[in-house]
Amino acid sequence: MRRAENRDSFNSSDSLVLDLGMEDYLEILGLQRHLNSLVNENLLGDTIILLEHPDVYTLGIHRNQNEILTSGITPIEVERGGSATYHGPGQLVTYFIVNMKNHGINVKNLIEMVQEAIITMLDKFGIKAHGRLHGETGVWVDNQKICSIGFAIKGFSTLHGIGFNISTDLSKFQNIMPCGMSSSIMTSMENELGETVDFKNIKNMLKKGFLEKLKIEKYMEFNSIDELKSYSVSNGLGLLPEELH
Repeated sequence: MRRAENRDSFNSSDSLVLDLGMEDYLEILGLQRHLNSLVNENLLGDTIILLEHPDVYTLGIHRNQNEILTSGITPIEVERGGSATYHGPGQLVTYFIVNMKNHGINVKNLIEMVQEAIITMLDKFGIKAHGRLHGETGVWVDNQKICSIGFAIKGFSTLHGIGFNISTDLSKFQNIMPCGMSSSIMTSMENELGETVDFKNIKNMLKKGFLEKLKIEKYMEFNSIDELKSYSVSNGLGLLPEELH
């Protein structure tokens, strides 16, 4: 796989990697939905977004307000699978806008591909993990959940994705019952290793793993919304929703 150096020759099959920093949840939600529509219309190739969010709680389609344990929290209701979860600093959030029809896969296949990439990376640090599906979908270390997974499908393509705990403040999960379970099930890489890890290094390892699993061999990478906006506007591509123009 390689990052495309020449951005002047964009075509509708090109894949995008947005390797961002800390981004507002609702802004990125709007961007995901917009990119999903472009992928469904074959105006864009598969797209992966890697980032962190400021503290935010969300509820998926199996939502249960009783899973919000702390008053004053207003969770954002979204179309992904699962129920209550938390995103915040130290957690690598990765969104996958993938055309499953073009890949000849279903969402279960995609989940398993993502799980395999995470499990392979963790193994390099001596962390033995396994994937689970159905009500416990995610990546687990023994009986502790290190990565939550929840996709949505619109058209032929996905949106939403994973929250992988690297150096996450696990106490933030105490405000909810993550996917209906006790917050005590949640863990992180740093919790498992008992030492700090390099967030950027982990992110780059997972990015490489995800691209390999999806067989994305050439892609265009942008490292900020402003960079993507400038490129989109100068080339008349419409890669951003109106609210981000």
